[in-house]
Parts: sequence; structure tokens; C-alpha cells
Amino acid sequence: MYEFRGATLQNAVHQALRYRALSTKKLAKVAAKFDFTARMRMGSVLFVGEGNLSFALTMSREPRVPASLILATVYEAEEDLTDTGYDNARKLLKLGSSVKTGVDATQLSDTIGKRQFHTIIFQFPNVASRDPSYEQNPNHVLVTRFLKNARNYLKPGGLVVISTVDNPFYEGAFKMDEAARKAGFAAPDIYTFDPKDYPGYTHQNTANEESAADGHTAFATFVFSG
Repeated sequence: MYEFRGATLQNAVHQALRYRALSTKKLAKVAAKFDFTARMRMGSVLFVGEGNLSFALTMSREPRVPASLILATVYEAEEDLTDTGYDNARKLLKLGSSVKTGVDATQLSDTIGKRQFHTIIFQFPNVASRDPSYEQNPNHVLVTRFLKNARNYLKPGGLVVISTVDNPFYEGAFKMDEAARKAGFAAPDIYTFDPKDYPGYTHQNTANEESAADGHTAFATFVFSG
């Protein structure tokens, strides 16, 4: 039988509490998937960080989803869109949706003015860097800034929806509960997410053709409400 003393005991307690916290978070996850289609049928939708615009295009083709109420945006300038991005932008415009390039999800006022939306969606945010920013993981900083900004563009009852890889590393990188608190949201509801449910959707990182989802099999959708 081992006897823990001093710092060793503190470490053991810390590890036990950390495991309990992670277990509680996993149990809090809703087994069902978030119904993007049903949500989008409720009204206006803003997509940010859309990369190649494939998720916005896939969702705009869903039955009874009002394509004309969709604004799909990308961070890249128009001349930096991939061929796939250009093609998807043309298809979205043909369906009646709006498309904007050069949109920073943390500074929406620069490009969308004072418009408000029922739902704001950010699929797989990823800054592709682990260098600390303000002594935090840069992905946590990105999501926190985005959530703070997005609050100003939600209609009453509006939701912000973010999907990410679901594993302990990404949980620690994004710290969604802390980001929500800093931005004035309640702790998010967590759903499972499966990209295979959306034929035609191929995630693309900002500024390159890679994907934050590559090499992973488990994903989650976080839903933030005021």
C-alpha cells in the first residue's frame, strides 16, 4: 500500500479532480446530433471562416432552408479562394445566398455592418499555431474573440454554433466553457458531429487547403446561447 505525502498527495488530488471534471464534461454531452437543418429553417444564418464554402453550400441545398437568408463568409480575399471555393461561391449565389470574402470573424462590423442573425456558424476554427497568445492557446483566444463579437450580431433567441475535433487536446486548446464565460454566454450544450452526414462538405483551413479534421474520427458541436 502506497502512502502519499506533501506534494505527491496534492498531485494525486489534482489528477483525481481533473479526471472527474473531464468525466462530467463527457457525461454532459448530448448523445444526439445538433440539427443544423431544423435550426436554419428558423431564419437568417451567418457562416464565418467557411474556407471553401462547402458547408454553407451543403446546408443551403437542404429542403425548406431559405437560401436567400444565408450569408456565407470567408477570411480569404477573393483572389485567394481555391478553385473549389470559387465554384461553391458561384453555386451559392445562384441559389440566392450571399457571399462575402475578406471577413474576419472577430471583427464582423468591418464587413457586415449592423445585420443580425438567428444563427452564426463557425466550423472547425483553427489558427494552425500552438504559439501562446496572451499566455493562452491561440485557438482559445480566437474563439473567445469570435464569441464576444458574435454576441452583437445575434437576434433575440439566437445561437452561436461551433464544431471542433473532440479529444482532450482540443478541449484544452479551446476551453469552450471559459470562452463562453468571458464572452457572456452560458456554458455551451455539446452535441456529437459527423461530417459524413453532410455529403459534399469538405472542411478547409483558412489560408490553405488542409483540414483541422484530418486524421480524427470524433467531433463535437458546441451550441452557445445567451
